[in-house]
Amino acid sequence: MQVQFPPGSPQFMPTYHIQTHGCQMNYSDTERMEAYLEALGFTKAAFDEADLLMFNTCSIKQKAEDKVFGTLKQVSDMKRRHKNLKVAITGCMVRKSSSRYSTTRDRLFFRSQEIDIALRTEELPKLASLLREIDPDSKIKSIKEEGLEDYFQIQPNYASNAQAFVAVSTGCDKFCTYCIVPFSRGREKSRTLTDILNECKALVESGCKEITLIGQTVNSYGLSVHDRMEKKFADLPKGKEPFVYLLEQLDKLHAKGLERVRFTSPHPKDMSDRLIDAMATLKTQMPYLHLPVQSGDNRVLKRMNRTYTIEKYRALVKKIRARIPDISISTDIIIGFSGESDEEFESTYKFFKEMNFEHAYLSEYSQRRGTYAAKNIKDDVPAGIKNKRWHKLNNLLKKLSAKALSRFVGMTVPVLVEHQEGARCLGRSPHFKRVSFNSKKNLLGQIVPIKITKSLLWDLEGKLV
Repeated sequence: MQVQFPPGSPQFMPTYHIQTHGCQMNYSDTERMEAYLEALGFTKAAFDEADLLMFNTCSIKQKAEDKVFGTLKQVSDMKRRHKNLKVAITGCMVRKSSSRYSTTRDRLFFRSQEIDIALRTEELPKLASLLREIDPDSKIKSIKEEGLEDYFQIQPNYASNAQAFVAVSTGCDKFCTYCIVPFSRGREKSRTLTDILNECKALVESGCKEITLIGQTVNSYGLSVHDRMEKKFADLPKGKEPFVYLLEQLDKLHAKGLERVRFTSPHPKDMSDRLIDAMATLKTQMPYLHLPVQSGDNRVLKRMNRTYTIEKYRALVKKIRARIPDISISTDIIIGFSGESDEEFESTYKFFKEMNFEHAYLSEYSQRRGTYAAKNIKDDVPAGIKNKRWHKLNNLLKKLSAKALSRFVGMTVPVLVEHQEGARCLGRSPHFKRVSFNSKKNLLGQIVPIKITKSLLWDLEGKLV
């Protein structure tokens, strides 16, 4: 924000701080928000020093929302000390872009008096006009970004030179009964191949070694109702699936220095044979797949509207492992979804064990207002039972994780160093295993050979070769 002052007045450089909650999609969106704010003249600052606080929110779980509102209570005291402090909330909790002065406002304004702006993520270009609405005297300059119809056209401020998350789409058409995403982010819309490839080429030219493609159901890229109506992919070679074609084009960047391509999270329904073949043959594809199953019982899956059966999921995993024998597979499980009986949970437990998942994100179901489940399926599993089931499944996960990690002991694996503090380095192997080791050299962003010497519960330790 470029603030104009009378001649001779000291120049005030406004500052911002973004607190991000949720998935990789939110963190990727934050990178675009940072670029937008810096184009307006803001500079990044610590939480308690900023003139504008933005909360990029997640609403998948109740705890995520509770955490945001808990922090907003602290902001009340901050606003008393800093009278010009502004608060914006964005991400999955927002339904309507508005300010506290708008005629019709988002429901969040009725839950917290500290909020000044509510902003839907895909309407990021509107942020400047909303800032002007709450402070007409600020004289915010006009920037090209606020005229964009597609927020993906804003170039992100990437958090790392070596790694990047690149969004391929926004929204979702799957309408799982427990999920708020189709309502918070809208229907699924894919970016064009040209935009994605241009972004990735620029990243590689800047030294990026690993790109992770992200979307709510990333492998349905190019298949949505909106994409078909817009005929975005009509020029693709005959028989080519948009997502597979994208992976093939990215693989050509291997010659330019791109070493790794990952993607998350795919939907089992769109995990095609061609995609499995691409994972098995492309140079940049890693031997790791996060494939959410959510439940191991068909009755629960039907209530969730997951559109596949356990039998189909089992056959899919068998096919993937036959084609890529060395692959590591992780998953998501929702525990205690509406109506989950002891028998249904036991089915999930047995299926989890059968699939031999190497890692999983386990969550106790929390009802989200606005979803189909919240309106039509009673959340009738007591919290204590959910917690008991979580611990039982987590104990099994610990055993499976320890077993999976032990097979790497004695191997030398390439590790991309993501964090380094002093001599302590932390990174990921091709199988997405977290590896720690020591080195006095600055190895941040480099891929280095590490001999694995020890396996822990969730991580590996090794030494630089």
